[in-house]
Amino acid sequence: MLRLRDRIEVGRQRRRLLRVGFLGALGLAAGELAAAIAPFARVNKIEGLGVPVPVGTKAQILERFAATDDEPILFQQGRFFLLHPPGGIIAAYRKCTHLGCAVPFVASEDRFHCPCHGSEYDKRTAVVLKTPAPKPLALFHISQSEDGNLIVDTNPLRAIDRSQRWDPAVIEIADS
Repeated sequence: MLRLRDRIEVGRQRRRLLRVGFLGALGLAAGELAAAIAPFARVNKIEGLGVPVPVGTKAQILERFAATDDEPILFQQGRFFLLHPPGGIIAAYRKCTHLGCAVPFVASEDRFHCPCHGSEYDKRTAVVLKTPAPKPLALFHISQSEDGNLIVDTNPLRAIDRSQRWDPAVIEIADS
């Protein structure tokens, strides 16, 4: 038989072993939880949208429009298209005004066609041709730098929101 002191010592060793096991399991669980949460805590850097995007000179853009029968020019970095309406150059945001889907240009239809709900937009002015979109694609501001390059401001908070009809007053870069 074990003496009283030996029994007390065995009990202490068991408690110590259980404590170490419990703390180890707790540490493992905390590590797994941290590993599961870490990817969501990381800040994703958004590139392209919201920054000025250089697109080339006016002459280069107009030459490209002439060569492709005014087919819109996609700039994926800033999520916009350059368009050639009568009298100038505009930059249309790719976000559908119905539910915000990315709107591609469909060359076979010669217009923008939203894949989500079927809205269609004119290739030169981005005006709605077929609903459910309530208004035309928003336009980004375009400016010309001192060296002649066109710069598109892709900040969606400063985008030009417009009514259903085409208004030549939104042209910031004229052909001439």
